[in-house]
Amino acid sequence: MPEKKARFKETLDECHEWPCPYVFKFIVPSENLQLIKDFFPENESRNKKNTKTGKYTSVTAEVHAYSSKEVMDIYEKVSIVPGIMSL
Repeated sequence: MPEKKARFKETLDECHEWPCPYVFKFIVPSENLQLIKDFFPENESRNKKNTKTGKYTSVTAEVHAYSSKEVMDIYEKVSIVPGIMSL
Protein backbone atom coordinates (compact mmCIF):
# COMPACT_ATOMS: atom_id res chain seq x y z
CA MET A 1 0.00 0.00 0.00
CA PRO A 2 1.54 3.34 -1.01
CA GLU A 3 2.44 5.67 1.85
CA LYS A 4 -0.32 8.21 1.13
CA LYS A 5 -3.02 5.51 1.19
CA ALA A 6 -1.56 3.98 4.34
CA ARG A 7 -1.69 7.38 6.10
CA PHE A 8 -5.28 7.91 4.95
CA LYS A 9 -6.28 4.47 6.26
CA GLU A 10 -4.54 5.19 9.56
CA THR A 11 -6.34 8.54 9.88
CA LEU A 12 -9.70 6.94 9.12
CA ASP A 13 -9.10 4.28 11.77
CA GLU A 14 -8.00 6.85 14.35
CA CYS A 15 -11.01 9.10 13.77
CA HIS A 16 -13.77 6.51 13.39
CA GLU A 17 -15.00 3.56 15.38
CA TRP A 18 -16.25 1.03 12.83
CA PRO A 19 -19.00 0.46 11.92
CA CYS A 20 -20.25 4.04 11.74
CA PRO A 21 -21.83 6.61 9.43
CA TYR A 22 -19.37 8.12 6.95
CA VAL A 23 -20.06 11.22 4.84
CA PHE A 24 -18.70 11.47 1.30
CA LYS A 25 -18.67 14.83 -0.49
CA PHE A 26 -18.03 15.25 -4.19
CA ILE A 27 -18.34 17.83 -6.92
CA VAL A 28 -19.09 16.28 -10.28
CA PRO A 29 -19.92 17.63 -13.74
CA SER A 30 -23.72 17.49 -13.90
CA GLU A 31 -23.54 15.41 -17.07
CA ASN A 32 -21.84 12.66 -15.03
CA LEU A 33 -24.18 12.80 -12.03
CA GLN A 34 -25.82 9.46 -12.80
CA LEU A 35 -22.41 7.76 -12.72
CA ILE A 36 -21.84 8.79 -9.10
CA LYS A 37 -25.38 7.88 -8.00
CA ASP A 38 -24.69 4.31 -9.07
CA PHE A 39 -22.11 3.93 -6.27
CA PHE A 40 -24.51 4.68 -3.41
CA PRO A 41 -27.54 2.56 -2.49
CA GLU A 42 -30.96 4.20 -2.70
CA ASN A 43 -31.56 3.61 1.01
CA GLU A 44 -28.52 5.71 2.00
CA SER A 45 -28.82 9.44 2.65
CA ARG A 46 -27.91 11.42 -0.46
CA ASN A 47 -28.23 15.14 -1.21
CA LYS A 48 -27.33 17.10 -4.32
CA LYS A 49 -27.16 20.75 -5.24
CA ASN A 50 -26.50 22.28 -8.64
CA THR A 51 -24.25 25.28 -9.20
CA LYS A 52 -25.81 28.49 -10.54
CA THR A 53 -24.83 27.58 -14.08
CA GLY A 54 -25.87 23.94 -13.70
CA LYS A 55 -22.50 22.81 -14.99
CA TYR A 56 -21.56 21.06 -11.72
CA THR A 57 -23.45 19.30 -8.94
CA SER A 58 -22.29 18.83 -5.37
CA VAL A 59 -23.18 15.48 -3.88
CA THR A 60 -23.19 14.54 -0.21
CA ALA A 61 -23.79 10.89 0.58
CA GLU A 62 -23.87 9.33 4.03
CA VAL A 63 -23.30 5.59 4.18
CA HIS A 64 -23.01 3.14 7.04
CA ALA A 65 -19.41 2.00 6.63
CA TYR A 66 -18.00 -1.10 8.27
CA SER A 67 -14.27 -0.36 7.83
CA SER A 68 -11.70 2.08 6.52
CA LYS A 69 -11.11 -0.34 3.65
CA GLU A 70 -14.75 -0.01 2.60
CA VAL A 71 -14.44 3.81 2.59
CA MET A 72 -11.21 3.68 0.61
CA ASP A 73 -12.72 1.24 -1.90
CA ILE A 74 -15.62 3.63 -2.54
CA TYR A 75 -13.23 6.55 -3.12
CA GLU A 76 -11.23 4.41 -5.54
CA LYS A 77 -14.31 3.26 -7.47
CA VAL A 78 -15.78 6.76 -7.68
CA SER A 79 -12.46 8.15 -8.95
CA ILE A 80 -13.23 6.73 -12.41
CA VAL A 81 -16.05 9.26 -12.88
CA PRO A 82 -14.74 11.90 -15.34
CA GLY A 83 -14.21 15.31 -13.73
CA ILE A 84 -15.06 14.25 -10.18
CA MET A 85 -13.55 16.13 -7.24
CA SER A 86 -13.54 14.53 -3.77
CA LEU A 87 -13.78 16.88 -0.81
